[in-house]
Amino acid sequence: MKYTLLLLPLLASVASAQDDVWKMLADGDRVQITFRSGNMIMGTLSHRPVDPRLKQAATDYSTVSELTVDVSLEYPGLNGTMTVPKKEIKEVRKIQSMDAATMKRVREELQRIQQQAASDEAARKASESEREKIAASAREKSIKEEESGKADKEKGAVLLKDFQDLQKGKELLQRFPPEKYGPQTLKDMADMAVRKQPVPLDYREFADPEVQRLWTLAVAASKEAEKKEKSTVEPKEKVEEKKQ
Repeated sequence: MKYTLLLLPLLASVASAQDDVWKMLADGDRVQITFRSGNMIMGTLSHRPVDPRLKQAATDYSTVSELTVDVSLEYPGLNGTMTVPKKEIKEVRKIQSMDAATMKRVREELQRIQQQAASDEAARKASESEREKIAASAREKSIKEEESGKADKEKGAVLLKDFQDLQKGKELLQRFPPEKYGPQTLKDMADMAVRKQPVPLDYREFADPEVQRLWTLAVAASKEAEKKEKSTVEPKEKVEEKKQ
């Protein structure tokens, strides 16, 4: 206990000295702050960012609960302020302000860094825009190819179905030859129904709507083939007549 009592005057003097440091600080002072963690930072005492139209009163740093420093001139690439709670600060020390020549060099370097950053950002955006254009073009091409493939697939499916229907129709032509079956068959069926006569099974099968569709399709295709064959034969006969 007595040793502790002996230390009290020393601790009081240290605390008093630290309080004096805070009282000596003023806005615009360049300071070095040591955190309780051991890390340090330098900057210029400033205020929290507020509306520039509002006039800022002088700060009494012995009563504040936090410290705001502008680090823009200390660390190239950083631009702004940093606010630190006073309880996190182990020591604050006022250091020599930059002379005019140093300040000019720092500002020029900051301006160069800002210009370089702006240039890099513009290049990044241009590159990103170009990549997006390429990606959009690739997507558009892929969509067109997909749609074209889908259209070709649908067209192929239609052609296949038409071919299959025609084959089925040709088979029906063998069962129901046009010289025996046709519109007259349907009329005969109607007459039989009126007379209440039994309708033959082949008539009933022929009258089926799907059979009618396929049979009619095959008949039309057969007539078209005959027409083409006839138009091909006639010119040959005329050529032979001329030779004679």
